[in-house]
This record gives sequence, structure tokens and C-alpha cells, in this order.
Amino acid sequence: MTLMIIYSSVKIKRAQYMQKEIEKLLVFQSKTGIKCFHNEMRIIYEILSNGPLPSLDIMKITGRSISAHNDDIKRLMMLGLIDSKVCEIDKRRKLYDVTDKARQLLKA
Repeated sequence: MTLMIIYSSVKIKRAQYMQKEIEKLLVFQSKTGIKCFHNEMRIIYEILSNGPLPSLDIMKITGRSISAHNDDIKRLMMLGLIDSKVCEIDKRRKLYDVTDKARQLLKA
């Protein structure tokens, strides 16, 4: 039991450290214009950080053109790393979220 608690604590600390490091890279990227992450990884990171997001919000965050953004979304969906659902508040909008498969791959 104690080993499980220690193991869980280590995993949480590692995840927090990784999030801080990713945030540093994103600040560097925004200040310099040098790309540090592929856009598909950036989409996954933003959804994990902010919860399910509509397509337009994701596109604004990543700064991609409409066609490049749509290619990124299609590829992530084809790989089973994100999925979409209809927004409960505005049925015309789709919200994109990270799948359990992607969450498991990121934990490994």
C-alpha cells in the first residue's frame, strides 16, 4: 500500500514537472517564433490543459490556417487520439477532447 502511494506521488510530481517544462517551451516559442512543438502535439496539450475545446479556439491558439488546422484535426481523429462531441449548450458546435487511448499513451 505504501509503495503505491509513493509511486503515485512520484508520477504526480513528474507530471507537474513536465507541465512546467512544456509551459517554459511554449513561452519561448511565443516570444521567439521558433517552433518547439509539432502542431498536433500542441493541440493535445491545449485540450488537456483547458478541457474540451471547439475547433475555432484550437485554431486560434495554434495559429494555423484553416486547411492546415483541419488536416491536424483529421489526422488526430484518424489516429484515435482526439474525438468530437456536440456541444451541449450550442448544438451547432463540436467540442474536441483527448481520448482515453491518448491519455494512456501519454502516461506510459
